[in-house]
Amino acid sequence: MSDTKWFEKMTGKFFSLFSQREVKTPLSFFFRIVTAFSAIVLAALLAVGPDPILRFKVFLTAVGFLAVLFVGVFLFAWIRPKHLVYGETGHRAEMKFAMGTEKKELAAGEIALTEGTTNPSTLAGEASPNVLPKAGGA
Repeated sequence: MSDTKWFEKMTGKFFSLFSQREVKTPLSFFFRIVTAFSAIVLAALLAVGPDPILRFKVFLTAVGFLAVLFVGVFLFAWIRPKHLVYGETGHRAEMKFAMGTEKKELAAGEIALTEGTTNPSTLAGEASPNVLPKAGGA
């Protein structure tokens, strides 16, 4: 690796912690904030200098913050475990009838009675790409 490539790679990884990647669930937010906070604490410990008392205070503050964060997530998981991994997709799927995106739920019998359609993109005599070949590859 060249002299600048490793620096670009490491700074790219560091700044990816603070980028605008979408967080979809509270649990993924928790993991993301712990990683970002650890990087900030490491930078603070390096920036403080050689004073061991000040470094210890920064370390204790970081441990205290992580302990409070852990207790908060633990209580949240204990009280409402479903909401810990419940993201936008689950919310939309559960609320699709209330939001009006779906009119009614189809029962298995209603689905069986719906008429089938053919794929208009396949030519006459050509095998459909969605059908598996018969035994022996014919």
